[in-house]
Amino acid sequence: MIEKTLAKRYAAALLRVTDQEGTTAEVEQLLLALKEAYLSDKAFRSILAQPRVPKSLKRTLLRKAFEGRAKPSFLDFLTLLVDKNRQDILPDIADMFDRLADASKGVVRIKVRSWRPLSAPHQASLRTKL
Repeated sequence: MIEKTLAKRYAAALLRVTDQEGTTAEVEQLLLALKEAYLSDKAFRSILAQPRVPKSLKRTLLRKAFEGRAKPSFLDFLTLLVDKNRQDILPDIADMFDRLADASKGVVRIKVRSWRPLSAPHQASLRTKL
């Protein structure tokens, strides 16, 4: 529960910065890619989680992965996470940033369930109504 609260605070702070820079969509993609790498690559996750690995190496690893593709503010954000030992909540931050970015754009995501497949006209009607 505490991790979710922290993730929301970090995501909200990052969103404020990206809104000012106009890079919200770009950072959203980078965070989701980082989340995917974190969850799918055990070696990457282990390096970030290992307390014996120096913070300087963790910072370098994250910065090099995004150097040339991300704004300095995003790289600074990753450095801050390592400095505060919060790199373990990266997936939660990415999810929360995604939600907050959608909310700031007025996007609402929905999931429709039906006991049978909807026909094309029904799908079109549902999209129009929503």
